[in-house]
Amino acid sequence: MIFLGNAFHGGANASYPPAMDLAKITEIRLFDGTYNHLVLTSDAGMEVCDISDEWDYNTKINAPFNENFDAGNTGFSLRNTDYVVIKRREVGSTQWIVIFAKEIHEVSDFEISFTDKYARSQTEYQYCVSSYTNGIENSFILDSVYSEFEGYYIADKDCLFGTIYDVDGCDTSKNMANQIIRLLNSKYVSVVSNSDVNYESGSVTGSFIQMDETTGEVRTGDGLRYRNSLKERLVSKKPLILKIHDGRIWMIKVTGAPTDSQYGHRDLRSINFEWTEVGDINDMKSLYENGLSDVDAKWWTS
Repeated sequence: MIFLGNAFHGGANASYPPAMDLAKITEIRLFDGTYNHLVLTSDAGMEVCDISDEWDYNTKINAPFNENFDAGNTGFSLRNTDYVVIKRREVGSTQWIVIFAKEIHEVSDFEISFTDKYARSQTEYQYCVSSYTNGIENSFILDSVYSEFEGYYIADKDCLFGTIYDVDGCDTSKNMANQIIRLLNSKYVSVVSNSDVNYESGSVTGSFIQMDETTGEVRTGDGLRYRNSLKERLVSKKPLILKIHDGRIWMIKVTGAPTDSQYGHRDLRSINFEWTEVGDINDMKSLYENGLSDVDAKWWTS
């Protein structure tokens, strides 16, 4: 308002609201005026001369009102983001594993939905969603998630099969390579180990059935298709991820012919297969080379 040449809100700080808890602000209204810029920030030391279109860690709203009323940071983020990257590590570990990376070209590329199918059970993870520009991380968000499930799950980057019914104990063997040499001048043999081979193998049994989530009834037709899809995946000769409820997890290949046996009722079918460990679930290079991840060499050392 201007009266007799004087602006009641003409001072640099005249329109500043009192300091308040930003978490309690649910609505902002502007009316009966002309406004050039609206900024909501937790930086109590900001001056009017410091206001710009740029965002920082303190910025909550930044609306320059140029051509639209968008108060978000999508435009700023698009200019300053080449990739969005999701990383994961077990709480207490210093090793980050990049589990997802997406190149950003337009605002719609920020619409991201990703399911981490390789998280082990009974484990607390820390996840980090990061923005990268020219290979440098410029901003990130951290959150912690506790992973827990029952039964067995078999997964790759495109599918996930699981069951909690009639599962066995998933007995395993720890394998190594050695040679026994019988000496002519010794009562005892000598064992020579010249290989770094160190892997596990075992077998899995479970009734893979489809249940209606609403009624709890067995979906016979869907169950048949579900088991057939699982068996096709098991004989695909491709590496898979096997994880079970107690926290054990392996990168495996199926090494024996899967069996499909009736378990008490014709609609209850027990599937059994033998497997051998073929890689490290925490090694990004191994995941990529075995077709279990799309995250390429650019991110293996991030």
